[in-house]
Amino acid sequence: MTATTTAPAALRHRVAKAGSWVLVGHFATQSVRLATNVVLARLLSPDAFGLMSVVYILVIGMALFSDLGINRSVVQSRRGNDPDLLDTAWTIQVVRGLGLGGVSIVAAIVIALAAHWGLSSSKTVYGDPRLPWVVAAFSSVAILAGFESIRIGLAKRTMQMRLLTKIDVVSQVVAALAMIAIAWSFHSIWALVTGAVVTGAVRCAMGHLVLPGHREKLRMVPDAVAELMSHGKWILMSSMLGFAAVNGDRLLLGGMIDKRSFGLYTVAFMLVNTLQVVANTLCTSVAYPAIAEVHRERPHDLAATLQKFQWLYDGLVVLLAAILITAGPAIIHVLYDVRYEGAGRIMVVLAIGAVGMRYQMVEQCYQATGEPKYITLANLIRLVALGLGIVVGNHYGATMGAICGIALSQYAAWPLAWWFKARHHAFTWRSEMMLAPALLAGSLIGWLIATGLAWLLPAHFLH
Repeated sequence: MTATTTAPAALRHRVAKAGSWVLVGHFATQSVRLATNVVLARLLSPDAFGLMSVVYILVIGMALFSDLGINRSVVQSRRGNDPDLLDTAWTIQVVRGLGLGGVSIVAAIVIALAAHWGLSSSKTVYGDPRLPWVVAAFSSVAILAGFESIRIGLAKRTMQMRLLTKIDVVSQVVAALAMIAIAWSFHSIWALVTGAVVTGAVRCAMGHLVLPGHREKLRMVPDAVAELMSHGKWILMSSMLGFAAVNGDRLLLGGMIDKRSFGLYTVAFMLVNTLQVVANTLCTSVAYPAIAEVHRERPHDLAATLQKFQWLYDGLVVLLAAILITAGPAIIHVLYDVRYEGAGRIMVVLAIGAVGMRYQMVEQCYQATGEPKYITLANLIRLVALGLGIVVGNHYGATMGAICGIALSQYAAWPLAWWFKARHHAFTWRSEMMLAPALLAGSLIGWLIATGLAWLLPAHFLH
């Protein structure tokens, strides 16, 4: 049997193995996260979750506005195993992390001054006196991320997900124990801050101690810098627009609605976002390196490979989103007390929006085929749709109208994905055939879950 005929089989085996580890890891980490959130919801007030949501957005935003896609470049590059490229990539990452730590301190000072001068309403998250201190504390998270091992990117390139999954699970469990202990003792938002810092510290330490391969050194090689920057300029622009498109909902709503309502939105978002986490992990850790390899070595197989990944996405992520559409309110009733009841309707709308992200698999092709400009364009389209959706929705339907606008914005980039698939001869009825069955099956399963919960736990549905 020739190498040509064995290559697809070998890739399928690695994809299946990596995908299995991703799903196991996702189930474990999300189970820990969900259990932790349920416990913390009883120890902390809803506004604490809303405040932390804004902090995460601000910190992640600063990170993405300086994102050069170091790990993605390591995955995509033909020199991905070259020590010169790896050392240069790690050095750039460290410098960026230190810079972000400093920027976080400056941002905390600016937020405090804005509140002092009356530029932020005390009724909103931005006027909360705890916000500057929490943002300042997150400078340590940025620095820890900068010192993470570049071998994480190398492991993603080769789809070695077993050790990466173990790192994620261990860091999540340790952070969960720390958060619960502090919340139990002090009932303070600092429990959530501690969780973020502990997660970053454990992930950074384990990356250097557990992952095999090249040991990083602080050095810059000119030709490696040139290659990384050539990819980085498009990734930077895409990350900036992507951040605004993905997180603009909470940034805008945080200044438009009261802290309690924003806390309810955050709780609903966190539950639906578990779908986004598994989708992103499958796309970036499994689909992207596989598609990049196929494009490098067997470009004629690109359409068939994309079709199989689209089936996987629809059969898993779209199915789960449909379950949340019909079971969302019942899940909120069971997991949270009466203070969080309003999150159920919000969860339904956001789950409908989650279906709109089904073409993430196509967007992995944009960079894997050397055309990252289309990622930038897709994020720009979603950002414009998000802004219009929130403004128009809020005008006609107040808070729920704005949330409906947020959900609909996720569908805005579908025409671009259709065009790209047609250009690469991948837009066929076979590639789309899994969508309708996944929606129908998920909706039915969700209805059965909601009915079963109402029958088994009637006390939760009486108020």
